[in-house]
Amino acid sequence: MKSTILMLTALIAVSACAAVSTTPDPLEQAVSGRTLVAGDTRLTAGANGALVGTLASRDTLSGTWRITNGKWCRTLTQPARFAGPEVCQDAALADGQLVVIGSNGSPTTYNIE
Repeated sequence: MKSTILMLTALIAVSACAAVSTTPDPLEQAVSGRTLVAGDTRLTAGANGALVGTLASRDTLSGTWRITNGKWCRTLTQPARFAGPEVCQDAALADGQLVVIGSNGSPTTYNIE
C-alpha cells in the first residue's frame, strides 16, 4: 500500500512537471539581448529584462520588458511622460522584424539587430 502511494505521488509530480512548457517564446528568443531599431529610435531589450534606449525625440528611455502570451509588455520609468504601469501590446515577428501594435492601433516595425 505504501509503495502504491509513493508511485502515485511520483506520477502526479512527473505529470505536473510535464504540463509546464520549458520552450522559450519565439518573440522572446528573437529580441532578448538585441537592439530594436525603428527610424531614429533604438531600444536594447536586455536578456535580464531591462529596456534602455534613445527615442527619435532624443529622450532616453528606460524600463523593463517581457513577453506574455505573445504580447510585448513593457513598464517604462523614463521619460517621465511615458512612465507608468505595465502596458502589453500585440506583437509579431515578420521577416526578422518585430511588429508591435500601439495603443492607437498603428503598428511600429522594429528591425532586430
